[in-house]
Amino acid sequence: MSRFFVYWDVWRYNFLVPTPFYHLSLAEELLELTSLPAGIRHFIHSQHNEFLFGNTAPDVQVLSGQPREATHFFSLPIQASDQYAWEALLFHHPHLANFERLQPGQVGFLAGYLCHLQADWMWIRQIFAPVFGPRGSWGNFKDRLYYHNVLRAYLDRSVVAGLGDISINEVQPDHWLPFVQDCHLVRWRDFLSRQLQPGETTLTVEVFSSRQGVAAPEYYALLGSEVRMQREVFSHIPLEQVQGYRNSVLNENIDLLTNYLAFALHQDEIVIEGNLPQGAQL
Repeated sequence: MSRFFVYWDVWRYNFLVPTPFYHLSLAEELLELTSLPAGIRHFIHSQHNEFLFGNTAPDVQVLSGQPREATHFFSLPIQASDQYAWEALLFHHPHLANFERLQPGQVGFLAGYLCHLQADWMWIRQIFAPVFGPRGSWGNFKDRLYYHNVLRAYLDRSVVAGLGDISINEVQPDHWLPFVQDCHLVRWRDFLSRQLQPGETTLTVEVFSSRQGVAAPEYYALLGSEVRMQREVFSHIPLEQVQGYRNSVLNENIDLLTNYLAFALHQDEIVIEGNLPQGAQL
């Protein structure tokens, strides 16, 4: 077997996308954008915790032991002809778009789930594959995987402190996904919730360290040095490129939510509590 395909196998089974905490920060920023239609924003706010949890839920395979493809609906490498992951989920499970049979909490959760799939897909296409992937033009693939994890940990550190009041521990899944058991979603919910409690820290570096066999102090030493980060990471991918990715995801998530929820908001079964913001219309 060629070295390329050995490395490719490593890539397929490592997590190569934003962390759950970065997904949470995307979700929170998304809800503050004035370009998100007011009626949709109001509905998502009414299912706030469910939406936030949905934005992390595809990564449940960490605890459920499922193949990544079973929860993310795409394989690696992504081919130009591949169906978009968020469309593939609804194609294989069309009842998840039948809003007459869904509860509001489930709809909010699914909206977040789809946003996560879109963000992961775009990260692979815009960040990982061209900069850190097997065909990258700098270093070797093993080193690029390490520096990719360093970037993900760096982004975690930059957003976690700014996360708002996240109470995903209050979410109660009830057969929301036909391909994931509720018990696994509950374990995933609790695993993340513990890390979000006051005084706690995220386990991102420790997870990466154990997975890749790089000592955690080595990660922290690099993360703590702006000089080294600039020389070893941002010389290959400027922060402006990462911010460009983030902006693109937010814009695409708005389109996704608008398309997915437009019909749901007109169903009698979807109850929006409280008053709409002034000037908002459904």
